[in-house]
Amino acid sequence: MLPQHAPHGHDHGPGPGHVHETVKVVTSGAMHGGFTPGEARQARRLLTVLGLVSAFFVVELGGAFIADSVVLQADALHLLTDVLALGVSALAMRLAVVRPTPRFTYGLRRAEPVAAVFSSLLVLVTTGLIVAEAIGALKGHAAPRAGVMVVVASMALVVNGLSAWLLHDAIEDAHGHALNLRGAWLHLLGDTLGALAALVAALVIRYGGHPAADPIASFLVAAILLYGSLRLLRDATLVLLESAPRHMPVATIREAIAGFPGVTAVHDLHVWTLGAGHDAITVHVRTESRDPAFGQDLCNHLRGLLEAEYVTVQVEHVP
Repeated sequence: MLPQHAPHGHDHGPGPGHVHETVKVVTSGAMHGGFTPGEARQARRLLTVLGLVSAFFVVELGGAFIADSVVLQADALHLLTDVLALGVSALAMRLAVVRPTPRFTYGLRRAEPVAAVFSSLLVLVTTGLIVAEAIGALKGHAAPRAGVMVVVASMALVVNGLSAWLLHDAIEDAHGHALNLRGAWLHLLGDTLGALAALVAALVIRYGGHPAADPIASFLVAAILLYGSLRLLRDATLVLLESAPRHMPVATIREAIAGFPGVTAVHDLHVWTLGAGHDAITVHVRTESRDPAFGQDLCNHLRGLLEAEYVTVQVEHVP
């Protein structure tokens, strides 16, 4: 069992006629040190995608050099960063389910948003490299071999699209809260868009279009990656700063607690998430109820209403 939470913000020492009790409820899934069924499925998807992407990287890189295509080289470069990002994501998922210890009393759940920050920064670096390569190609670059480009880009579109779909399906299972998987999916989405841009550029060049279609396609991919990586970096940073998640607004939770039968006052309400949907609530309430199960009932109510994993309620009984 995790250590009991102390009251937050200021001291609520018992005065005359006041009786305090603290009720702590933790779901069993938070303590076993292993994956939940949903997390196990996500981990299997992640490892499957990691193997698929690693194998295809060699194929795409060789094809990019043979085709002499800037956009294919950019996509292959991003695929290499995918291998690293997916490996970090897999490691983070494993660390996230390590059992709590006396030092890490919530375990290592924060490994996932840290991995998401790493992934987003890696995407930003890759985006800069793609833009630099595309600018250089605009200054003068021989027309790529459009036929080879079509073949390699088509293969990349299938492989990257399948990989992105596999991870997106796992993210849907987590109701969009899996920041770590979102980071990995962002990499794969960028690769899918890069393959699509390369395919379009190859068809344009093959049917008489200007060779500049190749580097111009890279700019489009870079813009999409920039937008996605900044959003992910923002969301992961908010988790690390212990902000209340958007799906658990503090005002709404305060109203839910204040409206619970018997509650007369609400103090020290704190709402945050450890990452990947592992949400936590601590609150101090005052009540005139003498029911010894009052705190337990309020905990169960909050867990059922908000699906929070960690709920701590400190109850102050007043005459």
